Amino acid sequence: MHSPAIEHSAAFGQRTFNIFTNLQLDGLACLQKLGELNLAALKATVTESKSALSAGQFTTAPFAGVSDLQQQLVQRTLSYAQHVKEIDAQFTAALTKAGESLREEFGANVAQLGSGFGQTTPFSSDSAFGAMQSVMASMIHSSNVVQDSIKRASAMAGTAITAADDAAK
Repeated sequence: MHSPAIEHSAAFGQRTFNIFTNLQLDGLACLQKLGELNLAALKATVTESKSALSAGQFTTAPFAGVSDLQQQLVQRTLSYAQHVKEIDAQFTAALTKAGESLREEFGANVAQLGSGFGQTTPFSSDSAFGAMQSVMASMIHSSNVVQDSIKRASAMAGTAITAADDAAK
């Protein structure tokens, strides 16, 4: 026996699957960009330190060029923070888009279920609806974890900017 509620839930799952997978792919792309940004920043720092040591900048006059180094650090930190902010904005936009799409799909699904309510079995005996809710909650939790990771990196960049500004003063 086929239940219209189960059929609607399955159709809802098929329509929203792409929304969730696209959100996950966007989140992973943002994490990848953040990782690449961190590696590039680390590589630049090591390369500049090596160049400074090779050129003897720290041995001949230890305080000469300190203000230049501080200014470079401030500029690098500001650039890093701007990149992190862009990555965060990109993920936030993807999350907003996915939320709007899900809201539309959920509204359409509720309307379909409501129109055939007299023909369906009660939701308490319909495990497909409960499973759909569980999957949605898991996907939303995953996206929240990705967004929290990006926000933490952004906060760390802000702390680095404040420290760099303090050091430059």
